[in-house]
Amino acid sequence: MVGILSIVAQTAFLSILMRSLGNKNTVLLGLGFQMLQLAWYGFGSQAWMMWAAGTVAAMSSITFPAISALVSRNAESDQQGVAQGDHNWNKRTMQWPGQRLYGFIFYMFHVELTELGPKLNSNNVPLQGACHPRPAVFIWGMYSPYVFSGCLIHS
Repeated sequence: MVGILSIVAQTAFLSILMRSLGNKNTVLLGLGFQMLQLAWYGFGSQAWMMWAAGTVAAMSSITFPAISALVSRNAESDQQGVAQGDHNWNKRTMQWPGQRLYGFIFYMFHVELTELGPKLNSNNVPLQGACHPRPAVFIWGMYSPYVFSGCLIHS
């Protein structure tokens, strides 16, 4: 579902936002959607909230194409390939340490992903509607890495 919504966001909404807000503000809006998505994952306590956060995540997918457009508009016509190549190289280079940093953030907040228990095992119970039970009140721990990551995007 998020993939289909990302396609819609990047084809329909991105062009409208680029025309109405401009390149820089569209990038900032995409980062804002990403912060909202991470906070929603962090504070969400119901399964429907996770699906709703997925729709916000789809809207945050406009960030990379908006940055590409910003780079393209600011580069000279004979430097387009170099600028886009550098931009894509930076993205690909940062994916490796970014994944490790995100794993370290989960480690830092003592999140053990193997503690889900046998209830969510596909041998016993169908996985449809299965969701890690979240407390009604936010507890700093399991979901705090998402909130912390949202704060990192903000800074």
